[in-house]
Amino acid sequence: MSQGDHTSTGAPEISVVIPIFNEEPNLRELHQRIIAALDGMGRTFEIVSVDDGSSDGSLATLKAIRAEEPRVRIVQLARNFGQGPATYAGFQYVRGSIVCMIDADLQNPPEELPKLIAKIDEGYDCASGKRTGRHESFTRRLGSRAINAIVRATTRTTVQDLGCAMKALRREVVELLVRFTHHSRYLPVDIAWLGVRMIEVDVAQHERTVGESKYGPLKLIRTTFDLVTGITSAPLQFFSPLGFTFAFIGFLMALRVLYVRFTQGDINQLSAVVAAFFVLSGVQLIATGLMCEYIARIYIEVQNRPYFVVKDVDG
Repeated sequence: MSQGDHTSTGAPEISVVIPIFNEEPNLRELHQRIIAALDGMGRTFEIVSVDDGSSDGSLATLKAIRAEEPRVRIVQLARNFGQGPATYAGFQYVRGSIVCMIDADLQNPPEELPKLIAKIDEGYDCASGKRTGRHESFTRRLGSRAINAIVRATTRTTVQDLGCAMKALRREVVELLVRFTHHSRYLPVDIAWLGVRMIEVDVAQHERTVGESKYGPLKLIRTTFDLVTGITSAPLQFFSPLGFTFAFIGFLMALRVLYVRFTQGDINQLSAVVAAFFVLSGVQLIATGLMCEYIARIYIEVQNRPYFVVKDVDG
């Protein structure tokens, strides 16, 4: 399959990537609203609609839309790969100097795109949506916050709303992102890892009126587990500090047992057993931690991220 032509002389200013999976009822309204929002800015644009192996009439609807609107381009994946891979597939074919992303469910209004694009015009490399007015159940909201907290803690990203797909990126950022070759990619974390200038922008969040969410509770849990294990080696680096802590506590307890033995001539057997337990457990955890450190280094190598990222060169 050929790659998108990034050097076309008539390249548009803005590209909008839409990953689509079984969203047929939303597609016409979605494209109409995107076109109206960007036409209102008076700038050239294209819409790259990625059909992620839909089993409904999404592809046929996209082809009908393209027949009426040549600024719509269609990328059809061979099967359902998932939202992340579909987005990255769209990146391969964009031609604009500003690349936007939006979900096809219409929960984030396309009318918010100009707000994100304006931030790129101001000099930011990435403008990421931060959803406001979310209509979710208490358990869903609690779960989402817990997932955000876990991912932020393990990846050291400062993005508050990791789940918002609406973003605008400078083309140079997209070109760096498509160089990543590891399969467990997560766009917000990969963007943060690059160290680009980023800002979060409040965007509206509406209830889904047509279709159903592709992320149920079990899938959210599984996705979080995949994220933590797929984009960071932090869990592997947990054992060594824990082992040294156990060994240190055991060492202090052993010193106390010896002190009592030589000053009072007596040994508290329970204290001695507990001290031995902590020391031995600490040694085992340290040994496990050393193995995990080597595994973490292998993990980092196979991710094949760029060794460095140059922001600017003067002279």
